[in-house]
Amino acid sequence: MTSPIQTATIVALSSDRCCWKEPTFDAGLPHSRRYMRAWRKVSKTKARDIQDLSCKARLVLLNTEDPNSMEASLARDVLAMSGGRHG
Repeated sequence: MTSPIQTATIVALSSDRCCWKEPTFDAGLPHSRRYMRAWRKVSKTKARDIQDLSCKARLVLLNTEDPNSMEASLARDVLAMSGGRHG
C-alpha cells in the first residue's frame, strides 16, 4: 500500500520527466504545474516511515541548487539508510 507521500512523489517525478521531454516551454508548463502541486503536497505531509523519508529525500536532491548543502547531505544520508529503495 502506498502512502500519500509516495503517490505524490511518483507524480512529481513523472511530471518532471515529461516536462523535460516537451519541445517548448509552453508545452511543458502543464507538467511543471503538476510537479509543483505534487511538491507542495509532499512538503506539507508528515512522513510516517522510512519510505516516506526516502521519497522526500529524492525530491530534495532533485531540487537542490547546492549539492554540498546541509539539506542535500541529509537527503543522501536518508537514501543511504534506506538503501535507495522506493516503496
